[in-house]
Amino acid sequence: MSAASPGPGEAGLTTFVRAFLAFARWRAACVAALVALGALFEGLGLLLLVPLIDLVLTLGRAPPGFPSFLTTTMDQTQRLLILLALYAMLMAVRGFVLFWRDRSLNGLQMAFVESIRLRLVERIAHADWREASGISRARMTQALSVEIHQIGIAAHSALLAAVALAMLAGHAVLALVLTPLGGAVAAGFAVLAALVSRPFLVRARGLGRSITEAHFGMADGAAALLNGLKLAKAEGLQNTFVDEYRRTSGAAMRDRLDFAGQQSALRGVAAALAAAIGGAVLVVGVSWLHLPAPVMMTLLLVLARMSGPAQQAQQGVQQMLHGLPAYAVVRSLEQMLGGDETPPPSMAPSMAPSMAPSMAPAIPGEAVVLRDVTYRPPGATSPLLERVSLAIPSGAFVGLTGPSGVGKTTLLDLAAGLLSPDAGTVTVEAAGRERLAYVAQEAFLFDGSIRRNLAWGRPEATEAEMLWALDLIDAGHLLERLGLDGRLGDRGARVSAGERQRLTLARALLRRPRLLILDEATNALDVVAERAILARLNQLRPATTILMVSHRAESLVFCDHVLRLPDLLLEGPAGSDHQGRIVAQAQRSATGSRGA
Repeated sequence: MSAASPGPGEAGLTTFVRAFLAFARWRAACVAALVALGALFEGLGLLLLVPLIDLVLTLGRAPPGFPSFLTTTMDQTQRLLILLALYAMLMAVRGFVLFWRDRSLNGLQMAFVESIRLRLVERIAHADWREASGISRARMTQALSVEIHQIGIAAHSALLAAVALAMLAGHAVLALVLTPLGGAVAAGFAVLAALVSRPFLVRARGLGRSITEAHFGMADGAAALLNGLKLAKAEGLQNTFVDEYRRTSGAAMRDRLDFAGQQSALRGVAAALAAAIGGAVLVVGVSWLHLPAPVMMTLLLVLARMSGPAQQAQQGVQQMLHGLPAYAVVRSLEQMLGGDETPPPSMAPSMAPSMAPSMAPAIPGEAVVLRDVTYRPPGATSPLLERVSLAIPSGAFVGLTGPSGVGKTTLLDLAAGLLSPDAGTVTVEAAGRERLAYVAQEAFLFDGSIRRNLAWGRPEATEAEMLWALDLIDAGHLLERLGLDGRLGDRGARVSAGERQRLTLARALLRRPRLLILDEATNALDVVAERAILARLNQLRPATTILMVSHRAESLVFCDHVLRLPDLLLEGPAGSDHQGRIVAQAQRSATGSRGA
């Protein structure tokens, strides 16, 4: 099931509202009180128009309900000024209330959206690697940016719709106070508006779903273009990406135009309905009920004022439903990344959920121990590793080799706690993440200085320590060219593949690891440079245990022992003087699933 199409479990309006209320808690009550106060002062202001209009139309006679002692001591102008002063004070108080209402609404909406974004980031950060590695990075990036933005629009629209509905309720009560006809008209208008809006609202959600799917298609296309741009330019395949992106973008644009047309059509229908009802009220009120002019004029004003909140409520609900598919996508991603349990903010990186389930207490003298470990990749029909037992003593330098797809990287990931076995236990001496360093064959660097990239692995590292690590991996020429503060470009584009691997090795060494895991971490270097670096890494023992995957025989000569997969055959290079012991045994099914 794709993230863009959550399917039968798709989050609905009820789920969205419940999530918002669960987040808002007491703040929802405060905002609701401000919304109610705003509607109250709006209604009082309109109700005060009745005596104002009556005072003007009666040419000086006091309107009904006006205090009698004021009628004998004040002329029309003075009475008018008093009413205007009251109206002005009401509007001033209303303005103050509306200011805090809008401020509270905006703050609540922003906090809600950011809580969803942060929760998704936490899920990604703490997810089991088995689950996280199977989800498109482009889709996760899209969810954190575009879809979260859509959720923000949906939340904002929902709050505006709630405010509009509160104002409509206040106007309806005011219309009922003026005359029963007004209450009947307000109720009828609400029912008709709901019936007319229904097909537009259904269509809005469908368009939101198709636009969300188009967004994901565009994100995947953009990621493919950026990741494969060098190859595409070399082979003249740029237009293949551009044409695919153009088709997806065109589909999204058509859906957005369709939605804009739906919004415009709903506004037109609502305006026509309001005009028809206003005309009917005028005819009935004047010809049949003979309502007083001040009441009739105020009623028409109230009904006219209702059209604005009515349209706002309709469009708010329409926009909210349009954004619900984005919320469904985020909820679906959260469930894929770890169900409904949110990791607490206090969770330390060294104790992330992916480390805890399979880890047993450390064994003295043993750096890594696997006992009867079985691992089946997601979607595989048979295990990649089955009943593997392996013990690596502290301070050893162990190599893993074998054909591609037999489980070398999987074994490293199990040792690093990135994967949890389906059966068996994994024991790691350096169970704390701060004493483990993992260097993959694909160097991870970001667009920043060498200093920032090195400090990412250990923020408190001093410049002297950085220079020590760089010297250990023989990066002096790189320092001469760029310096510690030289920028590396996007993903280290300004340096070569070998230099990127040197920098990631230096970053790993800054952590002073007790367990150093190397997954073909030097395959971009020439044999001579690799031998020099491995010789220096070998000097870190016995304080550091090294577990390395390599296909080069020249690299494996530094190892005390070599485990050859898939059968975990144990080999000890001549001249190895390591006094530790390694035990390795495994059972594999003949049709074992192939993997890294």
